[in-house]
Amino acid sequence: MAKEKLLDKIDATYLSTLCNALGGEDNIELLTHCLTRLRIVVKDATKIDEASIKKMDGVKGTFTASGQFQIVFGTDVAKIYDKFVAQFKIKRSSKEEIKSVINSRESWFKKVLNYMSDIFIPIVPVLVSGGIILGIRNIFEANFNESYFIGFAADGTPILGWSMVGLSTFINGLNAFLWIPAQVCFWWLPVHICWSIFRKMGADEILGIIVGLSLLVSPLLNVYEVFNTSGLQSIWIWDIVKSLEEAGKDVAFDWGFMRYPWKIAYTAQVIPAIGVGVVGAYLNLWIKKVSPNVINQISVPTVTLLGSYVAGMFIIGPVGYVMGSAVGLGFQWALNNYIAKYFFAAIIGGLHAGLVITGMHHLLNAIMIQNVAQYGGDFIFMWICAQAIGQGSAVLGWMILNRKDPKAKEVGSSAVVAAYLGVTEPALYGVNVKYLFPFIAGSISAACSLTICVISGVTAQAIGNGSWLGILSIQVNSKMEGVKTFPGTGYLWFMIANVSNAALAIGLTMVFGKMPVFKKFDPDYIPTAEEAKKIEAKNAAKLAAKSAKHAKVSA
Repeated sequence: MAKEKLLDKIDATYLSTLCNALGGEDNIELLTHCLTRLRIVVKDATKIDEASIKKMDGVKGTFTASGQFQIVFGTDVAKIYDKFVAQFKIKRSSKEEIKSVINSRESWFKKVLNYMSDIFIPIVPVLVSGGIILGIRNIFEANFNESYFIGFAADGTPILGWSMVGLSTFINGLNAFLWIPAQVCFWWLPVHICWSIFRKMGADEILGIIVGLSLLVSPLLNVYEVFNTSGLQSIWIWDIVKSLEEAGKDVAFDWGFMRYPWKIAYTAQVIPAIGVGVVGAYLNLWIKKVSPNVINQISVPTVTLLGSYVAGMFIIGPVGYVMGSAVGLGFQWALNNYIAKYFFAAIIGGLHAGLVITGMHHLLNAIMIQNVAQYGGDFIFMWICAQAIGQGSAVLGWMILNRKDPKAKEVGSSAVVAAYLGVTEPALYGVNVKYLFPFIAGSISAACSLTICVISGVTAQAIGNGSWLGILSIQVNSKMEGVKTFPGTGYLWFMIANVSNAALAIGLTMVFGKMPVFKKFDPDYIPTAEEAKKIEAKNAAKLAAKSAKHAKVSA
C-alpha cells in the first residue's frame, strides 16, 4: 500500500523538482537505473542540490560512486525511471554506455580497478556457490577429535579422528559426489575468467572458454594437486618443476632440439588466466579485422587459440604465477608471522571498508583463490566477513540512536540485511560514510574481529558468502602450515570473533554518535546559536589569515 502511495506522488511536479535539483535537463548527460538506485552522469556535479533531493518523498539516500550520482529509491526505481524518461524525453542509457563514458574520464589506475571489477562481478555467484559446496564438504571431512580412535587401517595403522566421512558410507559418497561441482567452480576458474574477459571486450565468448581450457587439460599437471601432494610452497615455478622431476613426473614438452620444462596446468590460478584472457581477446578482435571474410571461420579461432596458448605457456603463465604467489605470500607473512600478525591483522582488518568504497576489494578475489590453492587456506576471507558484519552492525547502532526517526528505520533495515548477507554497499553509501562515525566504528570492530581470527587460527577453505554465512567456508582446523587453530574448532572462534565484532560496532556507533566532534559530519544537523557563532568566528579567522597571506605575497 505504501508503495502505491509513493508512486502516486511521482507526478509531473515531483519529477520537475527532481530534474531541477539535478541541475536541469541540460546537466543530465546519461541516465539509467539498477535494482534500487537511479544512476545519473551529470556534466557539472556542482549544480546538483543534494540536500533538496534527500528531503524528497521516497528518497532513501544519495551518494556519488564510480562517477555517477546515485539516488536510492528502492524497488520502485524502475517505474520512477520510466516516468522521468517519458516526461523529459531523455535517451535511455545502458549500464555499459555509462561505464564506457565514465571509464574514458578515469585515471589509468581507476581504469584497472574498474576492469578487474567488471571481470569478477559476473563470476562472483559461481565462486560463492562453489564456496558453499566446499564448505559443506569441509564439514563432512573435518577431523573434529584428533585423538579419537575409530579402528585400524588395512596395514595395521591406528586410525585417529572423528569425521563424518569416516563414520558414514552415505556421507562419504555424498562428499565425493559434491566434489565434481566444487572442482568446476574453483579448479576450472581460468575458464570462467577468460570467458568473462572475452565477454567484456566484445570478443567471441566461446573462444574465451576454449582459451581458458587450454590452460587446464591433461597432460598438463594440476598445480592444485602438486601442492597437496608435494607440500612445496615456493613462489618460483622452476622449483616446482625441479621437485616434480625428482619425483619422476613428466613435466616437459620434448621437441628433440629442446625441452620446455613447464608442463603445468594453471588450475585455480587467477593472474595467469587474466593475462591469457586479455591477450586472447585482443588477438580475436585483431584477426577479425584483418582476416579476409572467406577464411574467417578458420583464421579467427586458430589464431586466437594458438596465439594465446603459446603466450600463456611461455610467458604469461609463469610470470603471472610468480606475481600472484608473491602477493599471496606477502599477505600470508603479514597474517601468519608470530610477531607481524599482531600488528598487521588490526591494520588490514580496518582497511577493507575503504577498499569497497574505491572498488579495490575485487582484487582480493585473485589473492584468496591463489592462497587456498597454494597454502591450503586463507585469512583474507575472514577480513571480508569481518568488514560486512562490522559495517552492518554499525548501521544497527545508528538505527538505535535514531529509533524515533521512521526514515532511519526504512533506510537502515534494508542496509543491515544486505550487509549481513554479504553486500555492504547499501550500508556504506546509505549511512556509514554519510555520517562517518558508523564507518569508523565498523572499521574498528572489523579490525578487532580479524585480529581474533588470525590469533586463534581461523582460516577459510574457499571463498563463500562474505558475512555470517561465511562460517560454512571455515576450516574446522586450519590446514595452513604453521597455523594452529585454538581448541574448540574454527567455527567457535569465528563466532566469538564476529559476535564481538557486532557488539563492538553497535556500542562504538552509539558512543561516537553522541560525541560533538562527529556532529559536523551529519548533513541533517542544525547547530545551536552558540555553535553557529563559533563556526562563524572560526571561518572569519580563516578568511582573515588567508587575506593577510595574500597581501604579504602581493607586497
